[in-house]
Amino acid sequence: MIIGHDDTQLMLAEVGRFARERVATAAARPERPMGDDQLATLSSEAQALGVLPSLGDEGCALWEHPANAASMAFSIGALRHIGHANAGVAFAWHRTALAHRLATHLGITHHASGALDLALAPTGHYGLARTSLAHWLRRAPSDAAPAGADDARLMADWLDRQSCATTVIAPRAWNTLLWPAWHEGRFAWRLVDREQLDAPQCRAQHGLDELAAFTVRDVAPASVALPHDDATALHALAHALALDWLGLLAIAVGALERGQQMAVAFAAMRQQGGVLIARHPAVQRMLSDIDGARRQADLALASFGAAIDDIDLGAVASARATLHPMLCDAANQVVQVHGGIGYMSDAGPEKILRDLNVLKLQGGGVLAAHAFVAGWAEVFA
Repeated sequence: MIIGHDDTQLMLAEVGRFARERVATAAARPERPMGDDQLATLSSEAQALGVLPSLGDEGCALWEHPANAASMAFSIGALRHIGHANAGVAFAWHRTALAHRLATHLGITHHASGALDLALAPTGHYGLARTSLAHWLRRAPSDAAPAGADDARLMADWLDRQSCATTVIAPRAWNTLLWPAWHEGRFAWRLVDREQLDAPQCRAQHGLDELAAFTVRDVAPASVALPHDDATALHALAHALALDWLGLLAIAVGALERGQQMAVAFAAMRQQGGVLIARHPAVQRMLSDIDGARRQADLALASFGAAIDDIDLGAVASARATLHPMLCDAANQVVQVHGGIGYMSDAGPEKILRDLNVLKLQGGGVLAAHAFVAGWAEVFA
């Protein structure tokens, strides 16, 4: 279903209400992470609402129609609302919806029995293959000249799913994983059942407490790969990276906005030295930095509310590399405004900071994004 601007505003208002009344309420105790059953219930409700895609039922769910500018604006705005309520839930729904979108793009038949059955790992085991991934994506699949040997070696290592473990953050209930892999000297996609994977759960996790982290290796025969042509596979990868990075940024902005509201409210009621701390220049500087980071990220997200093929992948990578560290720094300022209270697990600010730190590491991480941008910007002879 294709939507227009007016439809987008109405739908976002409904998602915002759902996020406030259901998601935020369920996540009201930051020191007590949402349980698996509670997450499953909310996910089923989101699917019934049309926020999450349903098999055989085309609608306007997250990332369902990226070729439509209004649908892109809806997905970005919806993740911002959900991220405001809880970053972990937003991340789970973002990756699940994106996995469904990619499966449709690739013509993959999957049989998810639950809203959160399908997980996604859109990148390799670490980083973004330096500049090689950007080179590979910039090279047209019909080019007569093969990619450079160094790029091929780096891509093969980056997508080595058997020798190298990939950290996957997902709901504990996932059953199937969609990820890119290196197969017989070229890039391919694989849809793998959990039983075919070595996927132990990590014992410790820094943030996104509602979910779990798994170190995943492929133990199935390497010959099992989807026989897509290079053009389709690479086109899907470019879409996957752009949508993943935009989603991560939208979730982070929503989470920071909640932190900003907490900081402003606290500064307006907390006194020190007989005056409200909101009147202290140091606190005013921190509040200003928080607001500035959120506004810059908001402007960037608004500029990406276009059809996916009209969005430059290098521009998305550059925005993420620049803005996400700024958002993390602003989240730290939210903690500082609260003083010692900000570090208490039941207060809320420290969880927002931890969640943003984990989001920063997803999608290849922001440090690796700089090398990707450099490779994307190169002019090839």
